[in-house]
Amino acid sequence: MEDMDVIETPEYVELRRPLAGIGSRFIAGLIDHALLLLGFLVLLLLLMLVGMLSFSNVGRATPSLRWWAIAVLIVAAFVLYWGYFGVFELLMNGQTPGKRRMRIRVAREGGGAAGASEIAIRNLLRPVDALAAYGVAGICMFLTRRVQRLGDLAAGTVVVSEQVADYSAKSDKRRKVEWQDEADAHALRATGLRPEEHRALSSYWARRTELTVDARERILPRIMAPILERAGDDPESRSLDVLEEYVEALLRKAISEGATAEHAAEDKP
Repeated sequence: MEDMDVIETPEYVELRRPLAGIGSRFIAGLIDHALLLLGFLVLLLLLMLVGMLSFSNVGRATPSLRWWAIAVLIVAAFVLYWGYFGVFELLMNGQTPGKRRMRIRVAREGGGAAGASEIAIRNLLRPVDALAAYGVAGICMFLTRRVQRLGDLAAGTVVVSEQVADYSAKSDKRRKVEWQDEADAHALRATGLRPEEHRALSSYWARRTELTVDARERILPRIMAPILERAGDDPESRSLDVLEEYVEALLRKAISEGATAEHAAEDKP
């Protein structure tokens, strides 16, 4: 099993989402099934109420209504069992009350929210996963890399944790620098960057604390390769610290040149 679901963005930035463990998913399932049991008890009480009415004068007067009420309650129980997880996950963006309590969420593999089709597929296979008191699901989650049950494998979904992760042991604590998605023409001319290169560097810098050092050592040289090649340099010959200092200097220069150009434009009559 893995602890992280790794996503590589178009800017070659590797993002990591913590996967929900078997324990948190088990507790979320207990909460949801407790709520399901409560719903079934309410339906059972309504069914008993209908049965009591069958012995009253009103009940004897309307036998067809009585049977219709029983049929509606049976259908409601069926819909409650099959619809609880799917409806909640669809309306609450991948969460049920139990998942929300445990701060976990169903998401699509590769990033993005799970859609209606993925939610439907994963929950259609829930009865199979539920065999042997969810033993099938437990074994499957234990054996798969991304802690997926059969429904997740079929739907292409994972369950991720929304707990705040501590990356202090995985990345250094560098100075903060403001960043922008787009740079104006003055900033690009001053830094020699192309628009797509500026976006990639800005995105990397904003998200680098979410990455391990190993991931940063893989990603940053790929982003910096065309920039350093134009300068006649080789990114592989530079350490991560040197590359990141270079990135920080480029972004600061872009911000400074952009601000200077903006002030100059404001000062013009």
